Amino acid sequence: MWQRSCFRICTSIMLVICCGLGNSALSATSVHVGASSYSVSGQSALILSAEMESKGPVADDGLRHPAKTKWDLQWRFQQKESNVGCAIDSIGISLGITHTKPIWRDKNQASQLLLERWTLFENALTQIQEYHVDLALQAATEIEARALKVTPQKSCEELEVMIGAIVHNVKEKYRKLKADYEISTNYGRRAGLSLM
Repeated sequence: MWQRSCFRICTSIMLVICCGLGNSALSATSVHVGASSYSVSGQSALILSAEMESKGPVADDGLRHPAKTKWDLQWRFQQKESNVGCAIDSIGISLGITHTKPIWRDKNQASQLLLERWTLFENALTQIQEYHVDLALQAATEIEARALKVTPQKSCEELEVMIGAIVHNVKEKYRKLKADYEISTNYGRRAGLSLM
């Protein structure tokens, strides 16, 4: 199930990137998706929840949670100088996404009811991860679109400062959206990321 989810997310990312490249020959976005996991064991929702609380990834609030999706993006651009000033020749964005989730090691011994609850938990996790991937892709797309609209500047130094400000502002906008989502859903628990 975890592998299928990663494959579906990676396929969605590649479709978005391919469609985006059709609109602009001046840009390129590379996306790297990684996954990590930690083991949990138990034969009740209470025990599994306690395992996730003690072993889960630490989020921005400093507490452990059942799962986490982390992303960051880096950028670089080529510039060209002409008699009208310094302009962007091309821009490249590298987006890194890492998912951390629990792996239930002894689920083959579990009751049918607990297995069904775990399936609901994993479905919620997939949806939450896809939301975070969409946010990261939106951030990359917005940076690309805004940077490519920048008019030539008097100097390449001014251009670099302007692009840096765009990247910073967009990253902060989407980090805030991510934080607001995490707070509003109690780090996914209100969106189904709980066995209780």
